[in-house]
Amino acid sequence: MNSTQLTGKLANPKLTLFAFQLCNNLAKGDQQTVDNADHLWHQCVALGNLLQTNPKLDALPEHLANTKSQNSQQSNYLELYESDGDIILPFTTLSQPDKVPLEGAIYPVQLHDTYALDLTLLATDTLETNQLNNLNFQGCLLPNKIQASLGQTLVLFAKPVDFSGNHQELAVACVEALFQDVENQPKPYLIAEGQLLGSPIFEFDNAQANPSLNCHILVWLNTDEKTSELEDSGDYYRPLLNLLCCRTKILYVYDKAERCNKEARKLYSQLEQKVEEFGKLKSDPKERLQQLEDWLIQLPQIGFEYARYLRDIELHLTTIETNADNYSHWHKQLVSCSIEGTDNLDFIEDFLSGSCQMFQKQIKINMSYLTAGRQLFQQMIETIRIIVELDGQKQQAKFEKAERNSDTELQNTIQSVGAGIGAGIGVAAFVTS
Repeated sequence: MNSTQLTGKLANPKLTLFAFQLCNNLAKGDQQTVDNADHLWHQCVALGNLLQTNPKLDALPEHLANTKSQNSQQSNYLELYESDGDIILPFTTLSQPDKVPLEGAIYPVQLHDTYALDLTLLATDTLETNQLNNLNFQGCLLPNKIQASLGQTLVLFAKPVDFSGNHQELAVACVEALFQDVENQPKPYLIAEGQLLGSPIFEFDNAQANPSLNCHILVWLNTDEKTSELEDSGDYYRPLLNLLCCRTKILYVYDKAERCNKEARKLYSQLEQKVEEFGKLKSDPKERLQQLEDWLIQLPQIGFEYARYLRDIELHLTTIETNADNYSHWHKQLVSCSIEGTDNLDFIEDFLSGSCQMFQKQIKINMSYLTAGRQLFQQMIETIRIIVELDGQKQQAKFEKAERNSDTELQNTIQSVGAGIGAGIGVAAFVTS
């Protein structure tokens, strides 16, 4: 449904970007900060320039770098911004096409090995549904613009005004409106719905595996007075932030595992090619020996890369299992903040019991095939070594036999030549005398 086909007003709509950037090595648990860890802070600067914020956001990366240097340890929850006692950087912007006034805020934190950005834009007025593109000017908050290394989620929180229609249709219209100015970004579609803090919430996704293309949106319609009170209290916030972080990590790591599997299979195909060639070895012993010696240089290198990919996949599986446990923990924390008997967060748990379990199962299947491939690499290399050793011994035996024959012929030649030389000397001596 197109957003222009559904009329409706939304009071003080608020769009929050939750973006996640790896700051330490996800697989190895390194304390070392990874390259481009401060990417999100520089994206805030770019957004500030696009939206012409007041104050400007140019100094944010340096400010956060100073905070980070003073708190170099990893933390399960470390607030990174601090200025005169404030942990949130507020700003305003008036750069929208129809001059809709917006208020904004940036709240950066570190969640263990991940930087998390909360960037919120709030309309201080009541908007028509089709005006929601003001909160996502030129698609500025979408994944292809933010490019968060782990991924992101957008949460739209808005109160319908004098609306008696279907809330699901309104949610779809909201997403359509957010994408009015967007090109070259796969549009998300409705995948689930539930109830959070007394009000309906709808989940949208475009099913893209690549984090830079995956667009995950939650549309939360404020239809109950209790919702406003509980949302203002903020008890739900940390569980939701951590849960979304675990979700992005699971999706990101599964994508990495699939890429490793793809590369490992390419190497396995090289081994299969060698197996076929093995049955067609050159008949000439010298040429065959040279061919196999070349393989003994190539195959261990390929096998090492293959084993490295398999190791990485195993680490990715462990990471997914760990984050699945964490996701379950934060889901329970979110449930504890919800309204018993009213809220329905099954759609959040469905990700764990559905997609996440499927990811783990698929990785284990891939690993079973790749493990067999690693054994084949080892067997192939060992077989070639045995053949090379046997062929080498044969060649050496032939060489030694030829050498012995050559030595005998040489001795006979030396004796014959020596006898001739001796006779010559005798004649010369005789003539001289």
